[in-house]
Amino acid sequence: MRFDSGELPTVHLASIGIEIAPEVVSSSAIEDTLAPAWEAMGIAPGQLEQLTGVGERRWWPEATRISEMAARACRNALEKADLGPERVGQLAYTGVCREYFEPATACAVAAQLDLAPDVALYDVSNACLGAMDGVVLAADAIRLGRVDAALVVCCESAREIVGIAIDKLLRDPIMEHFIPTLATLTGGSGAAALLLVSSRISAEGPLLLGSSHGTDARWHHLCRWGVRPDQHAAGASTRIEFMETDSLAVLKRGVEVGKRTWSHFLEEMQWASSEIDRTICHQVGSAHRDEILPSLGLSAAGDFITYPFLGNMGTVSIPVTAAIAAERGFLGAGQKVAFLGIGSGLVCRMIGWEWR
Repeated sequence: MRFDSGELPTVHLASIGIEIAPEVVSSSAIEDTLAPAWEAMGIAPGQLEQLTGVGERRWWPEATRISEMAARACRNALEKADLGPERVGQLAYTGVCREYFEPATACAVAAQLDLAPDVALYDVSNACLGAMDGVVLAADAIRLGRVDAALVVCCESAREIVGIAIDKLLRDPIMEHFIPTLATLTGGSGAAALLLVSSRISAEGPLLLGSSHGTDARWHHLCRWGVRPDQHAAGASTRIEFMETDSLAVLKRGVEVGKRTWSHFLEEMQWASSEIDRTICHQVGSAHRDEILPSLGLSAAGDFITYPFLGNMGTVSIPVTAAIAAERGFLGAGQKVAFLGIGSGLVCRMIGWEWR
């Protein structure tokens, strides 16, 4: 669907506010912690970075509140755009990590901002595509005239789930546990907020041109993060957090969904692959990038990456990567820019911009 045609107002990315977690955790440090398990499984040192391309990631300090970091990212976005918080008509929290089952984490974020009392607040959940879907929902509200400005914010914390994966491998170091936890070990932390505005406010930021999506729910079981009964506990009611990913299957099936969605995206945008100047992809790792870009007819030279030093930050990956790419001059005025996301489910979302 294209968003830049007809008599409706256009939608612009006024700013991206980001918060980078302060604690740098190298892959070699994780391997040092896992040394007994590595030895038991016969894994040579350095394999974590070699297999994933992730040299380091960042984590929040222990007990960091998700909503606090999300609110900081929102303040950064508002300050960069010089827009008062009272102008925001909608705030969607779109991270996988949340503070509670209820209320919506968006409410906890909004409580730390001076938003208007009639602001619409809600959470959006769709694995690593949360922020991408949030952009489209915000654009719909802006184009229909319900709001003139909307915040899409997410925050992820990987410290806890990586710690659980490490404990599991140390307790029972077998390859059947290593393979589904490999992706987990790349997890990084961060927060990002995208401020979208109507052309009634400003037409200076990147122009949102359109979006396409694709799904293949048959493969929803390939990557799961949640809680389940602890088989090793005495009490049947004891539950533990877990994350398991069949990385090879996610890669294979994800590329299939990505290729189908890409064809639809190019048709909707009236673009050819060769006309796209820059891409910002979800930061999974080197294997995913090496597979997906050629399959879509895209060059690595036009793609900006952050996973080598930030890891996989889930919903935060694309907006943080785009913000850093813009700061470093990789994204420039007049360029056709595509945000490309594939998440567990399997779900895919692609968004086209004219950068300004």
